[in-house]
Amino acid sequence: MAFKIDENGNITLIQGDSGTLLVNGINTDKNYTIYLAIQDKNRNPIGSELYVSSNKASSVVFELTGDYTDLMKVPKNATSEVYFYGIKQCSDDGLESTFLIGSDDIGYQNTITVFPKKVEGV
Repeated sequence: MAFKIDENGNITLIQGDSGTLLVNGINTDKNYTIYLAIQDKNRNPIGSELYVSSNKASSVVFELTGDYTDLMKVPKNATSEVYFYGIKQCSDDGLESTFLIGSDDIGYQNTITVFPKKVEGV
């Protein structure tokens, strides 16, 4: 298991590892585009937003590649670095809804705690 996800939707991973992120609770009345965005502590985006089509399913899977998680850097003097993420569903008719993951508090920030690579691999 490359990613650990707690009951509040906070993710822990090792920089450069790949893994999947399952998103449940999508409305099934339409085909939505589901977006995933990651930001650093200064709200700078990390890579491009990822997106998948729901095809009227109640869940989707995001595949995060090693190249993508490698964009989340851990400073040399730090044991880990914290990033923030959000997920939104959008429809062709302009409906948009940001998911509240693990909390009903609109200000809750879901985190991704990144630990440095232990090995480079191929």
